[in-house]
Amino acid sequence: MPQKTVLIVEDSAHLRRLVSYNLQRAGLRVLSAEDGRAAVAHLQQTIPDLILLDLRMPKMDGFELLTLMRRYPKAARIPVIVFTALSEDVDVDRALALGVIDYIIKPLDPAILLSRVESALSDEPEEDWQGGNRRRFLRGRIADLEIGPQAWGVDLSESGISWRAERPPVVGEIVAFNSKRLFEALGIREQLLRARVLYVLPLGRRHGYRVGAAFVGLTEQTRAAMRRYVLNRQARSAPLRRED
Repeated sequence: MPQKTVLIVEDSAHLRRLVSYNLQRAGLRVLSAEDGRAAVAHLQQTIPDLILLDLRMPKMDGFELLTLMRRYPKAARIPVIVFTALSEDVDVDRALALGVIDYIIKPLDPAILLSRVESALSDEPEEDWQGGNRRRFLRGRIADLEIGPQAWGVDLSESGISWRAERPPVVGEIVAFNSKRLFEALGIREQLLRARVLYVLPLGRRHGYRVGAAFVGLTEQTRAAMRRYVLNRQARSAPLRRED
């Protein structure tokens, strides 16, 4: 299998070196650029398999680079993971609208970043969602979860969510949802969580579809809170009680 190439676009030389080191240790070829203009110079010479992109940079920022890439079919097809200190909803929404596949908020956890990079470069579905090593999900029903028309049978993990729906979303679509009861249980302040749809499986005419999605744009605090909540629910082996 040919070696995969990742282009890091980040104005911090220290962070570029740190990320490059971890990716190279994982067997990846790494290119780096200090801003959007330098990234364009790379893209004129080679097409990487993935771009890791900061948003706040001099000369040409990440949003400007994403906008420019959309004008060129080859560049527009390159998957982009944003890693940035910008955590406001408007920034997340703007980046997702420009086609990024994941949104990671600094400070970076190298293990999480590497996991997301490997997932983006993999030709196989994520282990979290299917296969022999599928992570065990918290299973239960969340009555006030606003995730789509007639959603039910919600499974939750710290990295994703799946549910059954009468009418499925499109694979790749970003789904925004809220659940006051869940957010209170997690102890998080977010008003919305977002997830990218990874798969849609038909369950038969009477059973609708099973939909799986991976969270995007989670802060490390929210991810940690969700992990604690899920592990606690699993340890107690108690399903969420339906609220009628």
